[in-house]
Amino acid sequence: MIYRAVDVLGFAGGFTLGVVQSGFTLVGKRELPGAFGVANCEVNRHLLGDAWSTEVGEPETWTIPPGGVDLVFGNPPCSAWSVMSSKDFRGAESKILGCTWAFVNYVARVRPYVAVFESVQQAFTKPDGRALMTHLRDHLETQTGDRWTLYHVRHNAYELGGAAERRRYFWVASRIPFGIEPPQLGRRPVLTEVLNDLDGLANTWQAQPYRRPPTWWTKTRRSDTGLVDGHSTHDTPLTRRVFDLIQSVGWRPGESISQVARRCWEQTGSLPPSFASTQAKIVDKNFMMGFTTPVRWRGNAPGRVITGGSLVMVIHPTADRMITHREAARILGFPDDWRLLPLRGSSGLQMTHGKGITVDCGRWIGSWVRRALDGSPGTYVGVSVGDREFDVDVTYPARTHRLRPGKVVITEMKNRENA
Repeated sequence: MIYRAVDVLGFAGGFTLGVVQSGFTLVGKRELPGAFGVANCEVNRHLLGDAWSTEVGEPETWTIPPGGVDLVFGNPPCSAWSVMSSKDFRGAESKILGCTWAFVNYVARVRPYVAVFESVQQAFTKPDGRALMTHLRDHLETQTGDRWTLYHVRHNAYELGGAAERRRYFWVASRIPFGIEPPQLGRRPVLTEVLNDLDGLANTWQAQPYRRPPTWWTKTRRSDTGLVDGHSTHDTPLTRRVFDLIQSVGWRPGESISQVARRCWEQTGSLPPSFASTQAKIVDKNFMMGFTTPVRWRGNAPGRVITGGSLVMVIHPTADRMITHREAARILGFPDDWRLLPLRGSSGLQMTHGKGITVDCGRWIGSWVRRALDGSPGTYVGVSVGDREFDVDVTYPARTHRLRPGKVVITEMKNRENA
């Protein structure tokens, strides 16, 4: 059975590729003016298929693909709920939520069987967040005249086969019975198992042959061509300061730039010359250099959240440099066949790595939507928290698997659907 999906505000392609990998045919991509991340998808049609067209413009100009759509998915900006946003920007009245409303209004026009968008978990756990999530479902019902069941699916990329701890939320509105099974992973990768087979490669955008054998985690993600591109770092004054500190006193796993700068001052009596213009200010502030600063990630632990600034904030666990574009893509679950070289001149490319979800999460939720469309949804629908509203929390699936109230809940839901 061929199921059709449209990407709305899917940004840089992680969700898009995951949904395609789960068996959907992509038939459209819709983005706001600025076309953020569109180039990432356009140059990777060899993985996304060629049955789709991109439309960039105001939401009212987005068209409905002929032939109908089964799934609309995307990830409008989550900054209204993110703790990284300023307090006066957060909340249900944030202007950035216009993107979320644009998503839901497009869903109302398309009337797919299922709609899914991704956000941070605070979109559900904050009282005004959950109220808005429910209001969005109610708005959808008003606009379409259909009954939609709302599932708040809380998850963690690391528990869905990914490389990093990334706790997030799916807003799932469905006109058909939907459910999942709590994931039951065995082995999970640590960061060195995700990155180590790229060690020894030249720092270049050009495709080059692997020099090390794959790890158990990367063997299905490496390119069959034997070549990988985009293994290039992003050079800035900040990254040069990081390198200078490393050369001066080293940089231990888990340390931030504030800790290393303090140690450098204590051991040498000064900071490297690249800090000359700011040294006095840094010392006066007792080496406090902010909360989001460069950190060396631990190689024997899961990866952490890749953000748009990761290429200047994440120090490789063992090599004395920042992570590369390819390594950021690896942590986000992109296979090495996801082309980066053609994007070399794209504006803001380093930012796109943090604007989207991991491929593994997109593939996971896409697979359960496909099961629902096949008429065989998973048996776990979570805990009822309102009228046709369920909390499906698989952030820590071992805990969820022990509780498993879903078999009772899904029976009650089916009875209501059949009433």
